[in-house]
Amino acid sequence: MPDPFRQPARPPLHSLTTKIIVFVFLSTLITALLLSWISIQATTAYLGEGIERRYPLALERVAERLQHQLELHSHAQTGLASIDPDTLVALLALGRPDDDARLYLIDPQGDLKASDRSGDASQAGRIPRADRTQENTVREYTNEQGLHVIGLSRSFGDAGWRIAIETPFERAYAPVLAAITRIFIVDVGIVLLFSYLAYRITGAVVKPVEDLSEAARRIAQGQFDHDVPEPDTNDEIGLLARTLNDMMRRLRGYQREIEAANSDLTERNAQLQQAKETFEQLSITDGLTKVHNHRFFQDHLTREIKRATRTGESLSMLLLDIDDFKSLNDRHGHASGDEILVGIARIMNEAVRDSDLLARYGGEEFAVLAGNTDQIGAYKLAEKIRTLISEASFVIDDSLRPVRLTVSIGVAQFSGNRKAFFIATDQALYRAKAQGKNCVVIDAPEFLP
Repeated sequence: MPDPFRQPARPPLHSLTTKIIVFVFLSTLITALLLSWISIQATTAYLGEGIERRYPLALERVAERLQHQLELHSHAQTGLASIDPDTLVALLALGRPDDDARLYLIDPQGDLKASDRSGDASQAGRIPRADRTQENTVREYTNEQGLHVIGLSRSFGDAGWRIAIETPFERAYAPVLAAITRIFIVDVGIVLLFSYLAYRITGAVVKPVEDLSEAARRIAQGQFDHDVPEPDTNDEIGLLARTLNDMMRRLRGYQREIEAANSDLTERNAQLQQAKETFEQLSITDGLTKVHNHRFFQDHLTREIKRATRTGESLSMLLLDIDDFKSLNDRHGHASGDEILVGIARIMNEAVRDSDLLARYGGEEFAVLAGNTDQIGAYKLAEKIRTLISEASFVIDDSLRPVRLTVSIGVAQFSGNRKAFFIATDQALYRAKAQGKNCVVIDAPEFLP
């Protein structure tokens, strides 16, 4: 019988707390990364705009100072080559927009003429020749020293001189890198903080939901012995928990009633089964002698005849009648006659084999059906029964005087016809009576040993 509480297989449940924490973690992470990207882009753009604004302005100031120097000392005819190198260094240093920037004065041949730092003149020839197609444009490149830099150059005068400014890339964008580091630290802190808050909040919110889910699972499995912890709140979860507990208590009451009813039904079924077995036994048992009755004997005989016909085994019948039973019954009373019948049945039941069938055939007659037994074996069994009965003493009244009894027995073997089988056995019994009683007569005496 299928279990009404058995649930179909389901995929394993994933914790709602885990889902919420993962959702908050990913949402916070994505938001933080997006804001960080926007901040970095804004910072980079701001620094880039500052560089593009400050570097040309710095070169413009240097150009003005150089021009002023030429006019002040009447070097306009001789050009920049006639200005003292230290003066050039000082002029270039005055135009430096920040400490990390370096300014160069490059002659028409592309060689370093002067720098804002003394000593750089020894590096003449290591500055690339002018790329006039990109003048006045801030660009990112690798210089002759292999450094990643941001630089700008512009022409000065008509003789092919140029002024250049360079700043190492990591120094120019150091604020951006510092901002990225700070933003990363802040992002990690925000993500961890929000994840922790999500864990604490979802733990407080989801725990009652998990308790309700567990209670629902127990109800689905027919387990009503646990109450749901009721939160001290008047919200929907608290109302649901109280309602579920009330339902659990009602279900426990119904379950106890069902168990009591089932117990009563089980007991009644056992009584009915016992009564049925008793009735069936009574229907095939003689009420007085407690051996099988005539109806069961006939049914069993039908089965044995079929088996003997199918297998070819022998089948014999004994028909026993108590000698002078009527006169004894009239002399001592019917109660004494019943006692004699019970005693005869007891002796015969002890004498026959387990495979033999003993039945009260009617009145003072008993029948024995011996399977897999020929008439010689049946004759020996009949003689055994007759001898035991003739040697027994029966006390049938209050005088306690023993009474001796004898029986006559007819024996026949099945030869293929049921009716002839009965007639042969009955005629053998009739001849036993005619021969003086207290004897066994076989239907085919020529087979006797």
